[in-house]
This record gives sequence, C-alpha cells and structure tokens, in this order.
Amino acid sequence: MIKLIHTSLLLPSKGNYTLEGIIGVFLVFLLTFTTSCNTSKEVGPETVGYDFYPLAVGDYRIYDVEEINYLITGFDTAVYQLREIITDSIPSIDQTTYLLRRDIRQNELDDWVSDSVWTVTKTSNYLSITENNIPFIKLTFPVKEGKEWDGNSLNSRAEHIYYYEPIDTLLADSLTLNDQIRVVIEDVEENVTGVDLRSEAYVRGIGLVEKNYLTQKKCTSSDCGSDLGEVIAGRALRQTLIEIGNEE
Repeated sequence: MIKLIHTSLLLPSKGNYTLEGIIGVFLVFLLTFTTSCNTSKEVGPETVGYDFYPLAVGDYRIYDVEEINYLITGFDTAVYQLREIITDSIPSIDQTTYLLRRDIRQNELDDWVSDSVWTVTKTSNYLSITENNIPFIKLTFPVKEGKEWDGNSLNSRAEHIYYYEPIDTLLADSLTLNDQIRVVIEDVEENVTGVDLRSEAYVRGIGLVEKNYLTQKKCTSSDCGSDLGEVIAGRALRQTLIEIGNEE
C-alpha cells in the first residue's frame, strides 16, 4: 500500500502537499520494486500506453472528492472519499473485463459503504468504463498527443470527440513528459449559455490521478425562473488520488 496526501484545488488548502509528492512517492516505490525484480520498462513515446491504466484483481485507488451541484435555488457541496477496487476479471478471446466496485465514506474515520459497481474493459485498441450502465471509451491505444476518438462510440449517445493533450508541467520531478497525459472530454470556455470544461489526467504505472469537471448552464430566457445570466444547473467535480495499493 502506498498512501499519499494532496492539497485540494477546489476548497481552501489545509495542507502543504501537492500532486507532485503523490506521484513522486509512488514512482520511488515502483522504481525500487522493478529494480529488485531485475526487470526494465520502456516508457518512451513509442510504447502503446497500456500502462496508463494498470489493471489487476485487488488493485485499489482512493480519491479525495469535492463536488458542487448547482441549482436554481443555490448550490450543494459534498466532500467525501471514493475507493475504487477491482474485485474480479472476466477474460475473453480479445479482451478482459474487470469489475470495479466503488465505495464511499465521508472521511477516514468512517466505514466504507458500497455505492455502485462499474466495469472496465481493456482491449488492444481501447479502454472503456461502463458508468451507470453507459460505456465510455476513456483511452485509446496507442496513446499519442493530439489523437482523437469518439468517446460515445460504444453507446447510443451522439458522437462526442475526446482527445489527448500533453501536460506540459511535470506532475513530479521523477516523471518525463511522456509519463503523463491528459484526456480532454470537453473544452467549451464560458459563454452566454454556460461553460463545459472536463478533463482527466493519467500517469504511467498509476492510472487516473485527477478528474476535473466544470459544467454550468446559465439562464438565457425569462422562462428559466431566474435572472438572465444566472447559473441554473451544473456541477463542479475535483477528484484527486491520495492512495493506491493491492489487497491480494
């Protein structure tokens, strides 16, 4: 188990730690482990990128989550922890599907409460996650800057183009730029109707380290029951990795 600490970027900071510390601690552990096993790992741009989302039964990741839901009457804020743990795998000829149990708790003093079960499917070409019975393609292989794909190609929703964007600032000194990637789901800056900014950051050997969503819908007519330009619906979500390990 590797336990990590971060500083929140949504709510006022309560600590002196950053995501760089999170990743740095784990990579030191990973380097020590791989060296002791006399193995080497290619991490250059020519790699396919399967290691941007490692999968094994027993693997778990714990995140700090800060969520704001915007309503006409105001907004509702929730702060909690989320644990995702792989409980089983179902292999087939050309893919493997993993069961991902999601547990939540308010803080470290509380017991985990089961919330839902998602599935993660990994093929040679893509990785998809079924969220509340809707599959989304989260990653495509090979991982390459600027590459685009339809994240909704496995469901009945309209086409929605995702793309890879480099993270120019190193998340930890022990990383290279090729060790980290951002998936941009939507990038609509604030305008008269609202804002839609959604992205997820991944690191080799670790997986998802950050999820940042901000969607807001503004009142654009007298029928919306609020003043013009006021936010009447939306959501802000910040999910940050704080601990990883394996229970097997």
